[in-house]
Amino acid sequence: MDLNESWEGFAQRMQRLNPLFELGRGMEVGALKPYVQTILMQVLLTIFYRELNDDDHRRKSDIKYMVEDTIKQMKLLADDKQIERITSGLLYQGKEEYSQPFEALYYDEIKQSWETQVFRYVTMDEIYTNLELGGSIVYKLTDVSQEMIFMSREMAEEFSITIEQLYSMQLIKNGNFRKATRNLDHLISRVNRLMAKEFTFQKEMINNPKILLMEEEWQRADNRVEIEKQFEEEKNHFRTITRMIEKSKRRNEEDHPIQKELFLLQEKIGHTRQLHDRFAKLVIQNISYEMKLKAENPSLFWETSLVSFREQFYENWLMIEGVNSFEAIERVLSPLFSPKNEFILPLDWIWGEQEFDENQLTDPVIEEESEESITRVRVTNWDSVVKAWSYVFQHLQTYGEFSLADLSTLPLEVQDLWFEESESIDLWMMFDKKPLKVQVLHRKEETLSDEREILLYKLMQEYPQFQVFEGLKIFTMFDHRAESFLWYQTKITPFKICVLEEKR
Repeated sequence: MDLNESWEGFAQRMQRLNPLFELGRGMEVGALKPYVQTILMQVLLTIFYRELNDDDHRRKSDIKYMVEDTIKQMKLLADDKQIERITSGLLYQGKEEYSQPFEALYYDEIKQSWETQVFRYVTMDEIYTNLELGGSIVYKLTDVSQEMIFMSREMAEEFSITIEQLYSMQLIKNGNFRKATRNLDHLISRVNRLMAKEFTFQKEMINNPKILLMEEEWQRADNRVEIEKQFEEEKNHFRTITRMIEKSKRRNEEDHPIQKELFLLQEKIGHTRQLHDRFAKLVIQNISYEMKLKAENPSLFWETSLVSFREQFYENWLMIEGVNSFEAIERVLSPLFSPKNEFILPLDWIWGEQEFDENQLTDPVIEEESEESITRVRVTNWDSVVKAWSYVFQHLQTYGEFSLADLSTLPLEVQDLWFEESESIDLWMMFDKKPLKVQVLHRKEETLSDEREILLYKLMQEYPQFQVFEGLKIFTMFDHRAESFLWYQTKITPFKICVLEEKR
């Protein structure tokens, strides 16, 4: 049906408004219920300004304090249970163990159907969060929350960097220095968000260069000159703003309150300019890397008309998205066995035939292989093992030794890593052999046979700071003072892994 102009962009409008409607909705906080949306909006603003000022006090405990402080500022009363409920209600929906995102319905005027919008108010700040070293999550605002703050500033859409700069110039020209300082906060936010997107894209491009085929908007190599020209124009705007501030300082030498505002404005513009320079450098670096990828791997970017089961179905679908049920796999694979009629050789029959193979169970050759496998660790998921062991080597790098007993003192989320793969713990026994001189940095992985060397090689590849272990001697030492300890129903006699620089 034809829609009149009142329906135009209706879905987008509702997706902007839904997060605001849902903020604090459904919380059981007693007498605070009429105020909870206002409290949470103030908390979001506090996170927003801490993010702008590179203040990493944005963990859950910090947010809980923000809630408590806001309630006091608003002269309201709350107990610990209400404060905890409001804090968790900003981070996720429902129970903490599930950490579910928020959901809201909206009507799509194009599809003429009700759709579900999924969103969060805060997310992990990857720049400040360091889970590998046992730290807790540092939060930042999502685009949804940023939009709510911009809307409260009477902005339907976020300004570009150039527009924000011109707006700041106009404010300075009119003598509104305090408002110009506040406006720079929004420019800092804009640059920070763009930098975060660039960092994310850089990681994805390094891990999977084929993303350049899918993300056409990121392919900017051909427009490098125009992009550099735009960055230079923005740099000139910063220079103009700096000159305007200096002129204003000379004109108002005797006015101390204005001098103070100009000093704050000058500091803010200096910080903003540094951020912008880092952002420009990152963009140009990504463009250079994109050009290098295309030059060194042209086959990755050739157009192909063939559909590959391994690439299109297995790598790009099953490996990334997974499946909801085993029947989905059967529906994909059944045609390979029964291309003409699905009732001929159904897949479950074939699997049934393969379930029991008594000959293999009694085969003496297989038994010998299984006996040999007991003496050698066979790591199936090195990513998990490397992540778990990174904490040990971080401690070794700092203190020169690490006791097996110290595993029980690590944060619970770090301890959980040691149970993802049984080989993580098995590797401790591998180190309890003769000392190992680390010589893996300049070797190829396929030439390494010692599991300890493979672990060190992968650690150095994933965490370059561990390259300092190259050439050092790693050995174990029994700690006679330490008593056996119980770790997850397992009694363990501790020993230490130590590192020593050999004398030449």
